[in-house]
Formats: sequence, C-alpha cells, structure tokens
Amino acid sequence: MNFSPVFTIRVIDLAGTVGDSTITFYGAQMYSGVTWACYGAYSWSFPLLISNTLGNTVSTYCMLTYLTVVRREEKVKGKHSTNTYTRSLITALFFVMLSLTHLVVTIFLIMNNKTNFAKMMTGYESSIASIVMLSSPLMMFKRIIETKNAQSLAPLTIFFAFFNTLFWVIAGFMIKDIFIIFPNLVCFIACCCQYILLFRYGRGGSAKTIIHQAIASVPFD
Repeated sequence: MNFSPVFTIRVIDLAGTVGDSTITFYGAQMYSGVTWACYGAYSWSFPLLISNTLGNTVSTYCMLTYLTVVRREEKVKGKHSTNTYTRSLITALFFVMLSLTHLVVTIFLIMNNKTNFAKMMTGYESSIASIVMLSSPLMMFKRIIETKNAQSLAPLTIFFAFFNTLFWVIAGFMIKDIFIIFPNLVCFIACCCQYILLFRYGRGGSAKTIIHQAIASVPFD
C-alpha cells in the first residue's frame, strides 16, 4: 500500500495535470509514516518500522512530484480552479513541520525518561494520521458527485489500502492493541466508501497530456 501512490503520481506527472486530486493524501502519508515508524520502534515491530519508513520515502517523492506538476500547470494554464501551487506548498510544509515537531517532542520525552508517554502520544497521533490519510480522498466527495466522475480516486491505492486495513484490524484484535484496531477500522470503512464511488461513477476518460516540455523542473525554483 505504501508504494502504490508512486503509480498514481506517475500518471499525474505524465498527464501534466493534477486534475481534481490534492496533495493532502501524500502529506498525511508522510506524517503517518513518521508516527507509525516511531510506534513500530517503541513496540519492537519491524514490519511497522520498515513499511512506514518506505512509506515516508514514497510520500516525499510524491509530494515533490505533485508540486512540480502543479507549478508547471499554473505557468501554462494559470491558477487551477481547485488546487493552486501556493495552497499545495503550504499544505506540504504543514505536514513536514508536523512530522518534525513529532520527532523533536518524542526525542525530548525519551531523554526525560518518559518513554511510555511518548509511545501513547505516538499511538494517538498515528491513529489520527492514518484516518486523515485514507479518508482524504473523500474530501473530493462533493466534486465527484457533481461531475459524476471518480477519476480523482486512485484504484490501486484503494485496493491495497482495503486489504491492508482489513489485515491490520485482524492483527489488532489478535494482539488487543486499540491504536491499531480503531484507525484501521475507520480507514477500512473509508476505503469501502471510495469503492462505492468508483463503482457508482467510474473514472471517466484519462486526462489528456497538456504539457510536453517542463517549465519548472523542480518544485521550488
């Protein structure tokens, strides 16, 4: 699941337009990856640690690519009707600062022998981050209903997220960890809602490639 957004962002990059998608998912994936990796370290869970470290790397790549595409699109077509470069950049920086703040606070707590509190805090943060990440596509619910087109959703990511959350719910019940059960159960429901939108409205036609030459090769130049 953590690697699947790469396929979606590559489609966006090749099309040269972000369409109705937002950067929120990738930012939330970064925050989720940081917090869950920390929780995995506290719990000595190497699957959590490894998979979320990978997810953090993927989210960083996806955010930078998204910013590059939306910047190029603005230079060619003007400001996007729903997603501007400035808004996307602020959202990305918000999640970066959130992740850095978590790491700084966690290190401070550990240095003051408050590891248990740090673990509990990380558990709450991880739960919220997961819910925001996998529920963020539903922010486009109104737009999907209006256009009767669910093209902004990513079927591959939803597919892996569906089974990922289902298996984590089962694992959470097996080890009786509420921090694993609750967020994954909510995210599982969110995935089901996205599947309903996909089956109801479909994805319509693929976005046409509108930019053939890069104008801004990096997201910040």
